[in-house]
Amino acid sequence: MRYEVKVVAVSLAHFVTWPFWIPSVLAYRLLGSERAFDVSAKLLSLWPGRIGQFLRASFYMKTLKVCHYDLAVGFGSFFSHPEAEVGKGVGIGSFTIIGTARLGDGVMVASRVSVLSGKYQHGGGRRGRDFRANNLHLEPVRIGDGSWLGEGSLIMADVGSQCIVSAGSVVTKAMPSGATAIGNPARFLRYADKAEAAAG
Repeated sequence: MRYEVKVVAVSLAHFVTWPFWIPSVLAYRLLGSERAFDVSAKLLSLWPGRIGQFLRASFYMKTLKVCHYDLAVGFGSFFSHPEAEVGKGVGIGSFTIIGTARLGDGVMVASRVSVLSGKYQHGGGRRGRDFRANNLHLEPVRIGDGSWLGEGSLIMADVGSQCIVSAGSVVTKAMPSGATAIGNPARFLRYADKAEAAAG
């Protein structure tokens, strides 16, 4: 779809989504509460088809810290915190959950992916202690420009630019740019292209 058409469609969607984003923004900015955002994001995730994508793009443009209008979020997927940042040309598949992430330009996320808000969301309390008593410790996980997160992957640390995270992989430590992640926990591989191989 041409960008001009999508701009118009997402702009018109603001007239439908305002009952969701206005309470979400006010509650977060005035009270520090994410409850309205959480409820609205999950409700809008259930609207199917292209119209659902427009509605979600509209909502996140108004509520996330940074979000471009051409965001495409699939059915059943949502952002769990309004501090997330989204670059241009980002696509997210179905049934994916994104925490306090920073998604660079051109990032593609497959279905059933989880991008956590760091590795220590529930703090590092003493063993045996009720984890619900710990303070939340949210860290922004950065996904570099042009990276691809494969089906069912779990991301707990930064991913560099132009990376591929293979399906089902679990990224627990920072991933260098241009690498491919494989396994649980993921190990990072580099594949030289034909030009690099010829030069080497």
